[in-house]
Amino acid sequence: MFNYLVRRLFTSILVLFGISVLVFSVIHLVPGDVTMAILGRQKVSEEKVAELRAQLGLNDPLYVQYGRYISNALQGDLGKSIRTNQSVSEAIAEQLPSTFALAISALSVALAIGGILGLFAALRHGTWFDTLVMGISVSGLSIPTFWMGLLLILFFSVRLKLFPSISNGSSFADLFLPALTLGLPEAAVVARMVRASMLDVLNKEYITTARAKGMPERLVILKHALRNALIPVVTFVGLQMAYLLGGATIVETMFARQGIGRLAVQSIYSRDYPMVQGVVLITAAIYVLINTLTDITYVLLNPKIRLK
Repeated sequence: MFNYLVRRLFTSILVLFGISVLVFSVIHLVPGDVTMAILGRQKVSEEKVAELRAQLGLNDPLYVQYGRYISNALQGDLGKSIRTNQSVSEAIAEQLPSTFALAISALSVALAIGGILGLFAALRHGTWFDTLVMGISVSGLSIPTFWMGLLLILFFSVRLKLFPSISNGSSFADLFLPALTLGLPEAAVVARMVRASMLDVLNKEYITTARAKGMPERLVILKHALRNALIPVVTFVGLQMAYLLGGATIVETMFARQGIGRLAVQSIYSRDYPMVQGVVLITAAIYVLINTLTDITYVLLNPKIRLK
């Protein structure tokens, strides 16, 4: 177990190192002079260009620039925004709670709706209900997120006038439509996964033995089948939480919500490269952290792979 944890943490560190190299390279992969890309078509003097290059540290060798970037990043200093002159770390810290609230709400929607539909589809395997759930899940996977959002806005905001189409808070009303937009496609995936996992578990010998002993069907499902069927879902939850953090960009832009996704879009439009670098690095680090915790949790839940 200890060896597995050491290997997993070492792998995560290597991945973070590779990500840091890629993020650092962004500013150097821009075609032409990055300072001119930042300044756009403005007519500026050579002194202004030289000042910006000095501000970004572009006059130093690449290894010096990378070493300085990593050293500052480890201390929580990701530079300053070119557009607002605000600390990148502070800007991201201000936006992260909104994105986390949206991602957690969307994941809750996905697990609640998808879990219930998948469970009952498995228990009614081969019936019209099973076919209906699978049809709905395919439709949910096929509809693009932005189109789903537009349909929900049209129905709940325009027609029923129940929820606002522009939401920037953390109340139920503010999060309902964004969370539903982001969570419904994932609910389709959860439904298919829970159904497949339940069908596999229900055919196991220990389920047959429990039924043969006269155990009530409700206890067989809740105590034996469901508990074991949800083990593969743990991996999915971790991966999807990380995915939702990154996939919140479209939803945040659509509903005019604050968040790191919308911050990244605004920074790209304004050519604010330090901010783009900071958002990508933090998002990737969160993604790696969640995946590492997911793997460790999976090992704890499944003793069969502890010594592998």
